[in-house]
Amino acid sequence: MSKRAVVWCLIFAFSANSHSWDRKDDELCKVINKTNDDYTCKPIDQCPVVFRAAERHAAYPKICRFSGRTPIVCCPTSQDAPRRNSSEMCRKYYSLTTKGGGTIDSGGCRQKKIVSKNLLTIVGGTEAEEMEFPHMVILGFGENIKNVVWSCGGSLISDRYVLSAAHCSEIGKKSPVKWALLGDSDLGSNKGAANPQVREIVQRILHPNYKPPSMYNDIGLFRLSTPVQFNRFVFPACINTEVHLTAKQAIAIGWGRTSSAGQTSNVLMKVSLDLVEQNECNRIYSSSPSPNLEFGINPNNQICAGQLEGGKDTCQV
Repeated sequence: MSKRAVVWCLIFAFSANSHSWDRKDDELCKVINKTNDDYTCKPIDQCPVVFRAAERHAAYPKICRFSGRTPIVCCPTSQDAPRRNSSEMCRKYYSLTTKGGGTIDSGGCRQKKIVSKNLLTIVGGTEAEEMEFPHMVILGFGENIKNVVWSCGGSLISDRYVLSAAHCSEIGKKSPVKWALLGDSDLGSNKGAANPQVREIVQRILHPNYKPPSMYNDIGLFRLSTPVQFNRFVFPACINTEVHLTAKQAIAIGWGRTSSAGQTSNVLMKVSLDLVEQNECNRIYSSSPSPNLEFGINPNNQICAGQLEGGKDTCQV
């Protein structure tokens, strides 16, 4: 472990004991931060703004004192405390929805025909409802849209960017990923009111530490040629900004085979998976170590999900 990793491990080590601290330290925070803004001293895990900045190494926390090994930090009390861009954009997008006080155009009703596919396997799942996952994107390979092969999925996170796996940039001997199809949950069908949108991918930004065949840092951004039009079928997902996940389950979605070597599905499928604790996941992996995950699951940028008794997964079984 590097020296920096050791330092940060010590900073984020939380004590089981709770101690009070001097409220005069709140005033000291103004001096430390060289501002008249109001601060209150809180354990770092109770101040999301400071915690997230520290985890990203964007800013070293201003520490009032320590309670055991838990840093008590200067936490801004203003509701205008700095927020991550992703949080701000999530609020903006939400304001466009009906629940957020805005309106979203229904799109239109035009014929659609998309038939070629080779996508994520969903085992033990059910069909997704139309408009249930408007952020879902299909990524395609091929110079011409008429003979495109759809081989990966992704999530729309803005009007110009799709978040997906880095390995979706190139698959086998296929040319680099070039197309994105949005707003279609039933491939090859003209049923429903969906009006799919197709965009060319003009830029691929892969994580600099992605080194295939390793699965670590397997993430990338794909920039679209022109902005998409938001409607009930095409809408970005919010990026998680919480340090600790409180959910017990995750939903995996995709097209592809619904069983080992089985038939592919034209309809977008979904399956609920249990989030598995890291140690338990790595214990299971240790019985049949994978060269793609040499060091097991990395809790800083990976999660483990599935069903221990089997029957539900995103892989062939």
